[in-house]
Amino acid sequence: MTTGVRALVTGSESGFGRAVASALGDLGVELVHDDPVALVVHAAVDPVALEPRTLAETSSEDWQRSCDEVLRSALECAQDAYRRLHGSGGSLVFVTPTIGITGAAHLVAYAAAVEGVRALAKSAARQWGGARIRVNCVAPRAELLAPDAGPLSPDVAEPALAGVPADVRAVASAITLLAAEGIVVTGATIVVDGGVVMIP
Repeated sequence: MTTGVRALVTGSESGFGRAVASALGDLGVELVHDDPVALVVHAAVDPVALEPRTLAETSSEDWQRSCDEVLRSALECAQDAYRRLHGSGGSLVFVTPTIGITGAAHLVAYAAAVEGVRALAKSAARQWGGARIRVNCVAPRAELLAPDAGPLSPDVAEPALAGVPADVRAVASAITLLAAEGIVVTGATIVVDGGVVMIP
């Protein structure tokens, strides 16, 4: 049960991160900015990274903003989470949209960054298991991160759970599941899109 768990959510000052923080609060998670915490959620999204452009049109500056800075932000969050959770254990969850798994024709830099964050999460999970720190990813559709941007990636299938919305509340529910006491899942990516993208 995660009710009352103390959690820090990055990016909660605006946009998608604020929506995730609000949904977690609705589920009984206590949102804080100081220690101790048992859950750190990386939900920061730079809207510039979600601006569609072809690979041929991607400049060095575009790549820096949409890939390098996204990876650096995730690294800094992971390092901060380790400092907060080392000694007590807990859970670090990255929100990594499914384009990291499928790719996206006009979001190449961001898709590369997201897959890099998933690799970071798996590597951190292997290093930090002895410290009882679980590291996982929750993967919604990219459109959920920028609802006003329109379609960002092609449909690869119809949702298996027809009529079940994969919204921010579903993302928050998956995060709380991964943060629950007794859960021994680490290094995993939980896809939360109604069954559009399925991975082993």
